[in-house]
Amino acid sequence: MSMWSPWRGCKRCSEGCKYCYIHKGDFKRKVYTSKIIKTKDFEKPIEKCKNGNYKMKSKLVYVCFSSDFFIEEADEWRKECWKMIKERSDLLFLFLTKRIDRFYDCIPEDWNDGYDNVVICCTIENQKNADYKLGIF
Repeated sequence: MSMWSPWRGCKRCSEGCKYCYIHKGDFKRKVYTSKIIKTKDFEKPIEKCKNGNYKMKSKLVYVCFSSDFFIEEADEWRKECWKMIKERSDLLFLFLTKRIDRFYDCIPEDWNDGYDNVVICCTIENQKNADYKLGIF
């Protein structure tokens, strides 16, 4: 298993954010969670060793576990991420989102021409959000 956090930080968007581990952990480390920033690991999936092989070898890659892949503040960076995800079709990218209502705004134009290596999970924290999010999901 590998972790890939192309950006970090998050903003509360639903009742499920009340006890979120991201906010809690950042508070302990005195990190300002609401500031969404690109990380030094942004290009991690396509980084290569001196021999030309990819550094990231683990089949399963957990994405954005210190943010939300569909967060609005990362819109300008997401296209590059989709490009890397498509390039690394040998890996399985998995991410959770509370923002499934942004799905169609955030997927690449060629979504139907690949991306079988992406698993999207949607968190649903109560009946109100189940009624809203499940139809989208």
